[in-house]
Amino acid sequence: MTRTIDAASLGIDPDELEKLLEAETIPGKRGWRRRAAQHIGAPLAFLTEVCLLTEGRAALVVALCIFRRVCICDSWTVTLPSAELASLGVDRRRKREALAKLRSAELVKVRNSVGQTARITVLWRPS
Repeated sequence: MTRTIDAASLGIDPDELEKLLEAETIPGKRGWRRRAAQHIGAPLAFLTEVCLLTEGRAALVVALCIFRRVCICDSWTVTLPSAELASLGVDRRRKREALAKLRSAELVKVRNSVGQTARITVLWRPS
């Protein structure tokens, strides 16, 4: 499910957004290579869905951290320790609220266990 997003409605200068999303060349071990276009810590389509379907900074930060863990763990089901979010200013209460927003937007499925961190399955898939 992909929706278009109007950068101006989010308070972002459309020209600045285009500059951020342009593929750039960067030096690498084997010469110059192109950076992956449309990827800002997570696929742009995923971030677009999060921005359209949720409200608040905490939901976006939690979504980015979840997607980071998905990439690191190479699994669509991950845990998200509160300590990782604490350095970004997201406490346990805000984490819980953000997960509820992501769950109601049907972007993630959350399985809670007493005394353990929640197991989060990302339902969003690249098209």
